[in-house]
Amino acid sequence: MIRIAIASLLLVSGCSTNEVAADNKITQKVVPVDERTIISSPNKYTSLASNLTELENTSPIIVEVAKNGEKQTVIKESEESIMPTEFYTLSSVIIKDIQKDATSSLKVGDKIEIVENVVTDVLIENEKKTLTFDYYKKMDIGKSYYLYLRNSTSGDNYVLTNAFLSKYPVNKEPKHELFLNENGSTHSLENSDYQDLYGDLYTEISQENE
Repeated sequence: MIRIAIASLLLVSGCSTNEVAADNKITQKVVPVDERTIISSPNKYTSLASNLTELENTSPIIVEVAKNGEKQTVIKESEESIMPTEFYTLSSVIIKDIQKDATSSLKVGDKIEIVENVVTDVLIENEKKTLTFDYYKKMDIGKSYYLYLRNSTSGDNYVLTNAFLSKYPVNKEPKHELFLNENGSTHSLENSDYQDLYGDLYTEISQENE
């Protein structure tokens, strides 16, 4: 199970502190200082799968799903607050196939909800922004994904066991479409070892499911 030690949102002219609550529900207090559409924080991980075997072993549930809906949660301390103190998307999915279920509680056709630490079209200073971590891109409605999950301890839903390493499109997508990005990003995951690791895992998972 992933443990996130530090999460900081770095902007052009400053930084702020984020805290990761139970089951990856993320709270943060930040003040935007530039014109980006995507505001992303690079997380610092104390535990993250380094290969496919480890990803599978640390995930009690491995399923193929199709997303059919979502509900965003954005919480601010007050109406006057510029930035949310908490945000996430509950994505509704239908299970199409079960590769692993250590809980013995799921079956094909079940509808479950997945916590994704990203929200879109959040109005901040009269501009619509996307808030995310590590440029994580949430699942698209109508598309299918392989997910590596565990039960949430704070609700009747599921969380990704290894953050962005836990979600892979069933239909092969080009590298530049796997994560959120935009021109001028100062902390693009594409320039990190994590991007290469994700790509390697994606190739292995795609080959396993051919």
